[in-house]
Amino acid sequence: MEDWLINFVFSNELDYKPISDILDQGKSIVLLKNVPLNDDILSSIVSHLGIPITELRNNNNKDVFDVKVFKNQGLFRSIANSNLDFPLHTDCADFKETPNVIGLLCVNPAPKNQGISTFAFVSDIVKKLDFDTITVLLEEKWAFKNYFKPILTQKKEQFRICYDRITMESYTELKEEKIKKLDLLDTIFKECTLELKLESGDLILFRNDLLLHGRTGFKITSNRLFKRVRFHLN
Repeated sequence: MEDWLINFVFSNELDYKPISDILDQGKSIVLLKNVPLNDDILSSIVSHLGIPITELRNNNNKDVFDVKVFKNQGLFRSIANSNLDFPLHTDCADFKETPNVIGLLCVNPAPKNQGISTFAFVSDIVKKLDFDTITVLLEEKWAFKNYFKPILTQKKEQFRICYDRITMESYTELKEEKIKKLDLLDTIFKECTLELKLESGDLILFRNDLLLHGRTGFKITSNRLFKRVRFHLN
């Protein structure tokens, strides 16, 4: 078993303390197997670990969101609701306070070698950055819609990351110098990328502030369905 991925098996008697401890440390992704494909059970799991984020667009305006291909008037509702490649990013980067944990429950996976989940730990990323670059990423602020934030922050000697290039380029016309900076970062992210192909009933839980996540593209005819929860760890 790879140290960046720690497995558990769901049961009604599951001890959530070890999972909470792993998420608190942020050095590994939790993979919980055999999770029932049910919104209420997913919400219950989150209730043992933290405080969920509710949104109007979620299922029944609660805490679970169906990540599937969905179009409105011929257009994708969002990149999450598309079949497109989703580059490494931070969820809710444009929120004043981003949720620090994300959960993704695989209901229907995409076909083989498609829709693969991707990750990059900030601890691996900073190892590839020189001191001057790290300093700039800590000090320079970028527009994430209504909020200006640095890409890197540091808390208790631990680096945290906030990055969503799609948002950063959607609300600001970036100069060539800044585009080159982001291109360089994207290259480093790819060098640090880990991949995981999920099966039905797999729930992954991971820190949204300590690693980036994304996915590879898949055929639009795929019936891929994930259920997403976002929450603040207790």
